[in-house]
Amino acid sequence: MCGINGVFSRKPGTDLISLASRMNALIQHRGPDDEGIVLFDDAKAYPKATPKSVTREDGINYLEYINEQSNETFGVFGHQRLSIIDLSALGHEPLADETGNYWLTYNGELYNYLEIRQELKELGVLFRSSTDAEVVLKAFIYWGKECVLKFNGMWAFSIYNLKKKEVFSSRDRFGVKPFYYTIDRENFAFSSEQKAIVMSGLIPRKINKKAAFDYLAFASLEQEPNGMFENIVELEPGYNLVFNYKTWTVKTEQFYNLKFNRRKESINSEKENTYIENISHLFKSAIDLRLRSDVSVGACLSGGIDSSAIVCQMADLGNTDMHTFTASSKDPEFDETKFANLVNQKIGAQSNLIYPKSEELLKDIEELIYAQDIPLFSTSTYAQFRVMKKVKETGIKVVLDGQGGDELFGGYLPYHINQWMDDLRSGNIIRLVRELKGFDSLSTGIQYFTKEYLKNYGIKEMPSVIYKRLIKKVQKEHQYISDDLMKNHGNLGYKKSRKRPPKSLNGILKHQFYNTRLKQYLKCEDRCSMWHSVEARVPFSDDINLIEYVFNIPGSYKIQKGNKKYLLKEATEHLLPEAIYNRKDKMGYVTPNNQWIFAIKDDLKKYFTPDLEEYFNYGALMKDYDEFFNQVTIPENQRMFKFIAFAVWKKTYGL
Repeated sequence: MCGINGVFSRKPGTDLISLASRMNALIQHRGPDDEGIVLFDDAKAYPKATPKSVTREDGINYLEYINEQSNETFGVFGHQRLSIIDLSALGHEPLADETGNYWLTYNGELYNYLEIRQELKELGVLFRSSTDAEVVLKAFIYWGKECVLKFNGMWAFSIYNLKKKEVFSSRDRFGVKPFYYTIDRENFAFSSEQKAIVMSGLIPRKINKKAAFDYLAFASLEQEPNGMFENIVELEPGYNLVFNYKTWTVKTEQFYNLKFNRRKESINSEKENTYIENISHLFKSAIDLRLRSDVSVGACLSGGIDSSAIVCQMADLGNTDMHTFTASSKDPEFDETKFANLVNQKIGAQSNLIYPKSEELLKDIEELIYAQDIPLFSTSTYAQFRVMKKVKETGIKVVLDGQGGDELFGGYLPYHINQWMDDLRSGNIIRLVRELKGFDSLSTGIQYFTKEYLKNYGIKEMPSVIYKRLIKKVQKEHQYISDDLMKNHGNLGYKKSRKRPPKSLNGILKHQFYNTRLKQYLKCEDRCSMWHSVEARVPFSDDINLIEYVFNIPGSYKIQKGNKKYLLKEATEHLLPEAIYNRKDKMGYVTPNNQWIFAIKDDLKKYFTPDLEEYFNYGALMKDYDEFFNQVTIPENQRMFKFIAFAVWKKTYGL
């Protein structure tokens, strides 16, 4: 796992060495083990002698280290390495092939790299190292852009072709690893993190006001390629990008789109048993692949079924002396430690409990938000941030985590209504009544269905004028948004917010697998882990075999008798402690957001300054500040946290 950068410039006199060095320094946390920079001109590549340059072990003679660039230099690749596989100097990047024509800067893990490497060797391809990075490079040289269809893993990489003066970039299918780029008349640049582009001075620091409105009004945080920073674009999951220096063009192309089963089907016990058996096998294979590493592997453990299943499967595969890391709380309402302890006791793991506190959040909030690149949804990100800090302190470089399990198997409470709508549309009334009863009782199920349907679908079917008035009345934070922001971006923002999500269970699962929930969670996972130089592996979010298989199962099998994630529970029953298998409640990765903010609300006032008037009514908000951040109106407090996060983000990035 690493950090990648690149710049190509048509501006005469651009100091690409200094620019690449600044960009590398800004993401050094992603890979502190080694640094690499290589410059490009019309004829050749010239690696720079960086402070952590290594002596090559392969004797390739085209590597002429330089410390000054020529007038003909127009491009540069940068790389920060976190050594995970093949810890030798042969893993140094940017990495070239034997001819010196192709150059790679790569961030990710290709879990099936051994199988692809063997396939390429049988085709006559030679290898100098044992890294997965070299497999990525050689696979591209041999198969071209189609190579990514063979990959099982997470990645964001760029390969430069000297002869064509062309950069090929790719981002993994589901967006586990980040890739951002910018282009204007003079510069094309890319990086693993937005801060490397913004803070290096490459482009002006400006807020994208449309994105700011979406965030402040609807908590929609970078759900579109154009995010919070103006002129920075996110390459979408499952897309390739080609930049051509000669034509000065960027073209993106989707290489993958997840398909899902649309059938409405009654439960067949024989099919169900087959699904469970195959999921068990695929899950075991996914975990086994993600244990490939030349450094120690630990796990994040919340006590929920996703992380518990991962940890128990790791132990079943022989990793019994692993470290587990759990965010705990003294407040029982937000604590799952007792369930995490059941797992640790079952497998004999070394448990690490982390207890984040409000005063620590206050001390770390600027660092936390700077690490994220963007504002936050809630303080739960801080718990994850602290967990990854503990992982680093323990000396662990790799952890497995359960992100994606809810979106893959149907783990959130509102998914019940999608399942019930499937039953209703298919005319399966007997099953519908049974599932409503299984929720708690028939009357409770009907009440919940009515409330959630109106909230997620019914309200969005109202006339736009009524919808807008109702939203403003219910979500009081809208009254603080500046007139300018509301005037210029409100109509489009409200129109987008009325877009109804899919009603079928598999439809909503795919929607949230690519958008909204999981997209944001994966972003936080990447930033929190990589800020502390830790690689987080997420089998539920990137194992292509498991994901495609589960999405091809009819939705009717995924929630049964009130049990969310029914298939995952049944597939891992033989691994789990009985109490976790029998859990029906779901806590999620929660923190005492309300208590924390209430405890430090007076200290946070310093971030609210008059220059925020451009985005929200600073005076009115400060007047009502204590009204919102109290210990009673919890939902409003959580929504109002956006204004705090935005103010801290704006200050931290000097915007």
